[in-house]
Amino acid sequence: MDAEGAFHLRVDGQELTPGRHAWCGNFQDGRCPVRAKDGRYFHIDGRGEAAYLERYAYAGDFRDGYAVVQEASGLHLHIDKQGHPLNARRFFDLDVFHKGFARARDAGGWHHVDAAGDALYARRFAIVEPFYNGQARVETLDGALQVIDEQGITVRELRARHPEPA
Repeated sequence: MDAEGAFHLRVDGQELTPGRHAWCGNFQDGRCPVRAKDGRYFHIDGRGEAAYLERYAYAGDFRDGYAVVQEASGLHLHIDKQGHPLNARRFFDLDVFHKGFARARDAGGWHHVDAAGDALYARRFAIVEPFYNGQARVETLDGALQVIDEQGITVRELRARHPEPA
């Protein structure tokens, strides 16, 4: 960061490009999110050039070839490294893929989706964690804690509902 804005340095200490941004993230998967001085986000490539033309309300890190971006409408989607949408789905909130699935929130709540943006199951939750070895910890809409499998079936009940406050 200097008086003109944020930028990246090469390993040898030289500037990646003379361009400056309002903010710079870190390079992940060959791309880096940056915020332009007009407040819009996009990704740059390893040469410091814009990876695509579109600009977003927010852009997150790439992971396994895809990143989550937020459109001006407030909805979220996955894009590839060239900025193309992975599918036609949009969500209230969205996470990067972890072991082939992403956490997504629609009007009903949180759930998991595949690369096509299709829900793995019909249930919706207050909170979902990513899947680890085929199971995920979730909180139901009434406060129960459960472990579910990739079909949304409860494997284990951890708490029936929110405990009463003391």
